[in-house]
Amino acid sequence: MFERSMWCAKTRLATLAALLFAVSCGEGRATAPGTVSSRSENSGPSLVECPTDQSVTASALVGLLGGTVQIGTTSITIPDGALSVPTLIRVTVPPSRFMEIDVTAVGFTSFLFQKPVTVTIDYSRCNRSDIDQQTLHVWHIDPVTKQLLEDMGGSDDKAARRITFTTGHLSGYAVAN
Repeated sequence: MFERSMWCAKTRLATLAALLFAVSCGEGRATAPGTVSSRSENSGPSLVECPTDQSVTASALVGLLGGTVQIGTTSITIPDGALSVPTLIRVTVPPSRFMEIDVTAVGFTSFLFQKPVTVTIDYSRCNRSDIDQQTLHVWHIDPVTKQLLEDMGGSDDKAARRITFTTGHLSGYAVAN
């Protein structure tokens, strides 16, 4: 009986925290000018192709002291003070022909942190030999159209085959060259 009461209390607290956060924070998802989608292969960056037909997701309720949500070495690390209420954070590596991830706050259409967070994308599934000679960046993308919206930069660790960047918002992100 005590365990059921504790579970109910935790569920109510998480729901209340999510509702409070929903009314206290958030803004519309960023959009880009129409010219971004008209890039040709020779005129700008293009998404790195590393196909997978599998989807992997991890979620965790992250509290005010921060925490990490990860899938292997793909992760988001949220520092102390970045959240104003405990928030359920989800990281998904979707089935895609591109090396992309989607990071969301469950129940929100957009989300801003109070401090920058660190995101790492593991691209070790990309077994292309040319990827080691390319300069890679992470781009904020539209998860549906794959349109490149914002260059997030990033520090590319070629030996570990992962790229790390900081951001103040959650979104779809993909590796591009």
